[in-house]
Amino acid sequence: MLPIIDRYILWEVSKAFLAITSMLLLIMVGSGYMRFLSEAAAGNVGNSLILKLVAVEALRVLGVITPPAFFLSILVTLGQMYRHSEMTALSAGGVGILRIFRAVFLAALPVALLVSWLSLDLHPWANKVNESIFSGQDIQSEFNSAVAGRFIESSRGDLVFYVEDIGKDRTRLKRVFVQSRQHGKLGIIVAEEGHQYVDAKSGEHFVVLNRGRRYEGEPGSNVYTIGDFEEYGVRVKLKPVEQQRVRVRSLPTSVLLESDNLEYRAELEYRLMLPVAVLVFTFISVPLSHSLPRDGMYGRLILAVLFYLLFVNLMALSGTWMESGATPEWLGRWWVHPLMLALTGLVMFYRSNHFSRLMKRVLK
Repeated sequence: MLPIIDRYILWEVSKAFLAITSMLLLIMVGSGYMRFLSEAAAGNVGNSLILKLVAVEALRVLGVITPPAFFLSILVTLGQMYRHSEMTALSAGGVGILRIFRAVFLAALPVALLVSWLSLDLHPWANKVNESIFSGQDIQSEFNSAVAGRFIESSRGDLVFYVEDIGKDRTRLKRVFVQSRQHGKLGIIVAEEGHQYVDAKSGEHFVVLNRGRRYEGEPGSNVYTIGDFEEYGVRVKLKPVEQQRVRVRSLPTSVLLESDNLEYRAELEYRLMLPVAVLVFTFISVPLSHSLPRDGMYGRLILAVLFYLLFVNLMALSGTWMESGATPEWLGRWWVHPLMLALTGLVMFYRSNHFSRLMKRVLK
């Protein structure tokens, strides 16, 4: 059974970790929800898919936000213990800094394992599901992109339509104007309403118009025909779907392990860097959280946020350098973690008494 000091630190870190993770997840998912709403308003995504996209977005970002959330939770917990003089009391009772390191690393190990699963398995799966949803929407009828009150031309150029009003489900159309060209003849259709229909056997898309009139003839000629109808189907020719290249971020980790491709290796190292970052920033968080009882909390948090933002930017930069050949292949992207440890050492040296004594000697 763990000693009471270790259990106390684990409990406080866990509470802060859950609170910070929930807050970051809410911010990220809320941002994604607003983006999906704008996509749905533009007709690029069906309204029925928004909740599914939000759930997938939560899975996509969970592995990315977990390392900084755990980093901040240790800083907040230990920072409060310093301000409330709990760390002073523990030190007086014989609990040294190594004991604090042991307690926070006991909490960091399961978090690192969780991030490993999220990064190596769940994150690429969620990316694949997200891309499949959007690619599936791309092959839907081009009436899905219709905006009420605007003329829309199909990508093939043989169909122009205008819809005065669109139902909330984006399948019911009201007061529709359609111009189509078939066999060299121009046809114009005006209908009171319509709806989309997909043939179950052939998979072809139709717009079925109700209670309307069709005009057909040749441009420049006074020979044309007029016909009234109760129901009329217009086949919508979809543009051919090109075979899309699967993005590297959506590939399973097993595929990346078997490949010598430099881009694949960069993605694999990125996925491995996230769980390692949990351990690295756990080591960094203990010295960074040190403060005097009268010191404010926000200075340490701002410094920690700057550290993590630097780490995120270096991760992105390391991938670009690795793929372009600016850094050697054997170095890869792993130089980022030792660099962050070195920067932490410089910051702690700057804040220590050794730096003050050194500066006094230099000035003398």
